[in-house]
Amino acid sequence: MAESQIVREFATPAPLEIIPGVPDGASSSSPLASAPPRVTLLREESASHPFALAIAAAWSCYGAKPAKVENVVKLVYDDPDPGLSEEKLADRAKRRDRALRLYADLFAAGHHTTFQHATFVFVLDNVSRLAIWSFFHSHPHYNSEQVSQRYREVTGASMAVPKLPDGGQELYEKAIARSIEGYRRLVSILSEDFSEDYARLFPARAKAKSPEAVKRFEDAVQKRSQEVARYVLPLATGTHLYHTVSGLTLLRYYVLANQPDAPAEVRYIVNRMVDEVLAIDPYFLGSKEYPLDLRAVGAGDSLEARALTTWRAHQGASEAALDEFDETLGEGRSRLVQVNPHAEELLSDAVRTVLGVTSEEMSDSDAISQVLDGSKNPYLGHPLYLAMNSKLMQSLNHVTFTFQKRISGAEDAQNQRHRGTQSSSPVLLSHLRQDPDVIVPWAIARNARAAAEYDATIRAMWDAKNQLLSMGATPESVLYLLPNSHRVRFYETGSLLTYFWKWVKRLCFDAQREIFETAQEEVAQVRAALPEIGKYVDGPPCVIRSRAGTTPVCPEGERFCGVPVWRNYTFDTIVERRVM
Repeated sequence: MAESQIVREFATPAPLEIIPGVPDGASSSSPLASAPPRVTLLREESASHPFALAIAAAWSCYGAKPAKVENVVKLVYDDPDPGLSEEKLADRAKRRDRALRLYADLFAAGHHTTFQHATFVFVLDNVSRLAIWSFFHSHPHYNSEQVSQRYREVTGASMAVPKLPDGGQELYEKAIARSIEGYRRLVSILSEDFSEDYARLFPARAKAKSPEAVKRFEDAVQKRSQEVARYVLPLATGTHLYHTVSGLTLLRYYVLANQPDAPAEVRYIVNRMVDEVLAIDPYFLGSKEYPLDLRAVGAGDSLEARALTTWRAHQGASEAALDEFDETLGEGRSRLVQVNPHAEELLSDAVRTVLGVTSEEMSDSDAISQVLDGSKNPYLGHPLYLAMNSKLMQSLNHVTFTFQKRISGAEDAQNQRHRGTQSSSPVLLSHLRQDPDVIVPWAIARNARAAAEYDATIRAMWDAKNQLLSMGATPESVLYLLPNSHRVRFYETGSLLTYFWKWVKRLCFDAQREIFETAQEEVAQVRAALPEIGKYVDGPPCVIRSRAGTTPVCPEGERFCGVPVWRNYTFDTIVERRVM
């Protein structure tokens, strides 16, 4: 078969088949001559018993048919029928004991998939940003929807206050008040610059005089100003969020809540989470007869704490280590330190293997274009990012990158949400420098008044942090005073499959500026290292959707950035084309 014929066949997707009955809820007919597959949604009654769900799932591995959760619930939770004979009562007691023992045995043996079927949706409120960053978002196995500091003004009404030495609380609260004052001043100062920027992008909106148009203009400017001013807000700032985890992740929380740089607040929150679950299922932590081995790891007993104890024996190691990191990184935010030089050949071979074609039938460049060229791969224009489930696009998993990064805590809070690109998060206790160690946002650097206010606010918070340490405050407690702009240093690794989606989303002109510029730095290095792959890894959603023929080209609706980026697009001009 000729190469051009192969490419044409794989490049032209079959039309999507609309499954009959889906729009109006009617059942579709079975495509099988045999008995059709059965699908059952477990209702709230079953999902509210994580213990029973785990047991039913385990029993289903060996049974002739799926075990019913409600049967486990009746066996374990309900009182036996008083009319049962002694023989049946004894048999029931034996089966109940087996279920209780199995739950603990599954846990001890590491058969933990059974614990992941139950999921819990928690609403967390009045929780510090420090607790979220240092613990609840510092791993890949969660889902959160957190209030945005771009879209909501921070009033300062909700701030975490740790227990401090005598005289420490007054000093702490003055520092918090100074940060809020600096935040408000910066919003006011920056609004002048962003008003000009916004008027350049949307001149008609700037000239409109109706109350609705004026409010729309002012709201847009306010959001951009808040986005930058938030860099002086402390990690003590309260937040609220929906947080969803599996039963397995919640058990891990319970053991590891005393990580050395996680505030005591984290242990309190985790205990409350477990209390909430135990209120609906008293067997979540096992039974009295067969408890799970959940010995909590204390702050001084964790792996990180032990390593830090050894490290602290060397005076001055912190500053030296951070200086060494910065020297190897250089001036940028993110440095590509690992990539397979044969990655393009590897990706090509993987694509050909999925399709079952030879290198003579499909060249390397054509193989790569099958997964990365939007004109050949319509999945790239789909909002669900189908790569995670596409057999062909899973070939992108074989190309991996490792970056050495130095970014702000504000950016890392967004970076954590891309859980496919995983990092070794720093223990903040080892990053408490004597002098301010922060990034300066671009919008502040361009305005002398804003820069002066920014420096003064950061210095006030940093000085308060140093004073509290000299008064005997614990290092963990003063972490609350670190501003969002504090630098974090770490290494991050991910596959092309996960980085591609991250870069596409963060190269959008609506993305917050710091993470946008980090994405641009990373993509530029990938394009230089792997040019055949890199020529397709270069743009925001509108550019990718334009190539795939997806409409509307910009998916942001009324949040459109004001720049038709996809027109005459080149990666080399992406930074200079962005206005705000």
